[in-house]
Amino acid sequence: MRKYIQVFGLLVMILLAVIPYLVIYEGVSAAIPVFPNFKAPDWFIPVGFINIALIVIVALLIGKSANKD
Repeated sequence: MRKYIQVFGLLVMILLAVIPYLVIYEGVSAAIPVFPNFKAPDWFIPVGFINIALIVIVALLIGKSANKD
C-alpha cells in the first residue's frame, strides 16, 4: 500500500510542476531566440507558487508514509 502512495504522490508532484516550469520557460524563451516564444497568462505566477507549496506538502506526506515501519 505504501508503494502505491509513493507512486501516486510522485505523479501528483510531476503534474503540479508543470505550471511553475511554464512560468520559468517564459523568461527563458524571451532570452534565448532559438526557443519558441511563450507568453504565460498572468494567473500562472500565483498558481505556480501554490503548486510549489503543494509539492512540498506532498513530498512531506510521502516521506512520512515511507518512514512508518
